[in-house]
Amino acid sequence: MPTTDDHMLADLRLQAEGMTGREAPPSRDGEPVFDEPWQGRAMALAIETVAALDVSWEEFRRRLIPAIDDDPHRNYYESWLIALDDLVATHDLATSDDIDAHRLQAAGYRTTEESLDDLEVFPLPVDEASLRALLEIVFEQYWQSIRFGTLIQGAAFEIRATARPRLSMLDGYLTIDAGDSHLHVCVGAHHGPPAHPTEPDLIRRRRCAHAELQRQWRDGAPRTWMLRMFNGDGEQMITVLLPNPFLDNDDRALPEPDWARLELWDLLRSRFLELPPDPADRTGDELAHP
Repeated sequence: MPTTDDHMLADLRLQAEGMTGREAPPSRDGEPVFDEPWQGRAMALAIETVAALDVSWEEFRRRLIPAIDDDPHRNYYESWLIALDDLVATHDLATSDDIDAHRLQAAGYRTTEESLDDLEVFPLPVDEASLRALLEIVFEQYWQSIRFGTLIQGAAFEIRATARPRLSMLDGYLTIDAGDSHLHVCVGAHHGPPAHPTEPDLIRRRRCAHAELQRQWRDGAPRTWMLRMFNGDGEQMITVLLPNPFLDNDDRALPEPDWARLELWDLLRSRFLELPPDPADRTGDELAHP
């Protein structure tokens, strides 16, 4: 027989899924839709926390609405985490360190991708403003210490800019002029020429639909840190290999890790995921190859 707590959690879940208006969760056929596993965990964490505090669901909902309004382009479930942080802090349920630990747990998920086993994925916002700001930081500020291209079975492109890249936008495409070469990435509203507008399905396929920060784990520690973007068909658009603490800018192995080279990784996590530096990133002792 279900316990009182089971009934309470079930009732809170119904209230969470039954919200209406701009705070309503995405759903299909009456069931919540989660694009990534962490989003389901964020909902479950909010429900369990409300139950643990023995407060009404309305207390959480009142915090969720302004969190959504504060940044309508933010991933919907990231607003859940912000509202949850406020609820927990108000009721002194946890310290700031506890909240950071919960955010770390909810923000990413572990998966496998062919040879990239034990890959940890942190989904990023994909609105035009966020993607443009993200790529401006990576290519304009850290161009000397990154490599970029595609990373697929049978090919790993590690292209290096020969000069500080210049970035510009045209019809939804961000052009990255990297000196001796350039690339175009569709990150925003794309229409095509007025005389021959692009078909809606092709617009969907071309535009970045998913962006991720990723770190690959080997032998119990992160060893590689990446930014990856995918189009509407799920095809890889670009992979950026972020500065690695085990290698210098010329890809030569360092005698000991230089943790300062995780600066860009920490910056992107803080700016776009509101996550603090993770001590786990500094637990490896050398680069591990497959």
